[in-house]
Amino acid sequence: MSQTVPGLFRQSSERFAARPVLYRRGADKQLANETYADLRAAVDRASAGLLAVGVQPGEHVVLLSENRREWVVADLAIQSVGAVTVPLYPSLPSAQVKPLISRVRARVVVAEDHRQLAKLDACLPELPLVEQVWLFDMRKVADDHALARPWSDVEAQGTERIVDLLPEVDRRVAALEADSPATIIFTSGTTGVPKGAVLTHGNFVSNVESSSRRITLLDTDRLLAVLPLSHVFQRMITYLGLSVGAGCLFNESLRQMLGDMVALRPTIMIMVPRMLEMIRDKVTSGARDKEGLAGVIAGWAMALAPQIGLRYQQGKPLGAWMSLQQNLADQRVYSAVREQLGLDQMRFTVSGGAALPVEVSRWFHGVGLRVIQGYGLTETSPVVSVNGSEGRYRFETIGQPIDLAEVQVAADGELLTRGPCVMAGYFEMPEETAEAIDADGWFHTVDLAEQDADGHIRIIGRKKEIMVLASGKNVAPVPIESCLAESPLIERCVVLADGQHVVSALVVPVFDALWAAVSAQTEGLERDEQNGWVTCEAATLAVRAEIDRLSDGLAPFERVRRFRLLTRDFTLEHEEVTPTLKLRRPVIAEHFADLIREMAE
Repeated sequence: MSQTVPGLFRQSSERFAARPVLYRRGADKQLANETYADLRAAVDRASAGLLAVGVQPGEHVVLLSENRREWVVADLAIQSVGAVTVPLYPSLPSAQVKPLISRVRARVVVAEDHRQLAKLDACLPELPLVEQVWLFDMRKVADDHALARPWSDVEAQGTERIVDLLPEVDRRVAALEADSPATIIFTSGTTGVPKGAVLTHGNFVSNVESSSRRITLLDTDRLLAVLPLSHVFQRMITYLGLSVGAGCLFNESLRQMLGDMVALRPTIMIMVPRMLEMIRDKVTSGARDKEGLAGVIAGWAMALAPQIGLRYQQGKPLGAWMSLQQNLADQRVYSAVREQLGLDQMRFTVSGGAALPVEVSRWFHGVGLRVIQGYGLTETSPVVSVNGSEGRYRFETIGQPIDLAEVQVAADGELLTRGPCVMAGYFEMPEETAEAIDADGWFHTVDLAEQDADGHIRIIGRKKEIMVLASGKNVAPVPIESCLAESPLIERCVVLADGQHVVSALVVPVFDALWAAVSAQTEGLERDEQNGWVTCEAATLAVRAEIDRLSDGLAPFERVRRFRLLTRDFTLEHEEVTPTLKLRRPVIAEHFADLIREMAE
């Protein structure tokens, strides 16, 4: 196996030349595909074009775009000329884009369209180093824009000069080494200032090699990419797919995810837990909306799914009676659900980016959809361990380490890892690098963990998120939040404890389920668009009962004593979650400061 990303792709493009590699919607909205040979030709043209416009080895090229075919072409071309791809989340506002472009001193920016250009226009006067802006889509862009030019011009220059410039591209690919920087990926920044993790070609290739032994992709697989390609997990899995000859469709927005699922009938998907929760909620709400006998059967099957999942979790056989129920539910409901969602050919789904709630795992296993949970970080390229790839899925764990990743649990409970997947360091941040990677090469994940005799790892909290009650008791918020999210009335919550006498929480309810629970017993209650009804006494009492019901397994000091129901979810627009839907706790604390003070009084 080649030690560089372009080398890996070149090997695959020769080995699988005639196989479909990228699926995309044509003008008639039907799926068309291009082959590995087609993609190789496109990457060669783009690489030659980047040489023609003066991109140099080691140069940092910013890539700011939603998922699309051109993203992959640009990324591979940038690396093929020896430059370094700096992907930025397309959801970032201009105020966050500017300092990141400035920090890497980018001269060239490759962006998607007028929407991303507008962000750049707002800060270009403060980015004097930016000389070139290449857009995949020039529609709605003024012809006389000072910097913006169509990406097709890069490809056209590459086509025109391919004979002259391709040998130089080949030379630059050959000059790349395992320790050559491939990308700088800025951390999602749930707390503090984002840091730029420098990942080498060797980091990516080693992670592809190790992950392939645990996340088995086939040359016949169809991968639907719904996470942003700027997310390291989706990007590595894409490289993994390319290495084995798989095909991929890049979902361009969450709004069309379900449509893409139906169109592609994927065999593999990579998602974050929030996306899996959305699919489960859509299915269960659809079951509640059915009427008559169909509604009764659908409701029974939805209630049965977590029971089946619990048996899997416990490692117990289903038994004759539950097996009979499972078969009947699968015939009447589950198989239809899988087909309607476009998941009837799904081999497995990989969940990453955050802890997968146990109740979500149970439900998916119950309806016959296999979930594999991966654990890793941007700084580890990213996969460290995988759960459920072999043998029984170990619920509430992140599985066992991949082959080339060493792990150990430090004396203070922090999970450490080292190996060829660990980053070269943080870009121009030597002190932060030294803090993260110790003298023995161990990367400090800041996650608190336990490891059993079989090597399975359980994450029990985040070192930086440990809260201390006024009594001095340490509280890990994530396990409590995961516990409460098992309620059918609770979408998610944020636990608060620092300096408080008791644990409190901000709770986002499942609005439809909570309304159904309280409207029948509250005369004259009206459902308004602003969800003002959530503050009524009946809603509070219903959620209180759920919190008490689910708290049996918690220590007395960990139980949520005070809470407030929110009338809206945490959103990306309010910058309360990251682009991968992780909670930004400091921002949430600021936005809901009045409610938090009220609970503390």
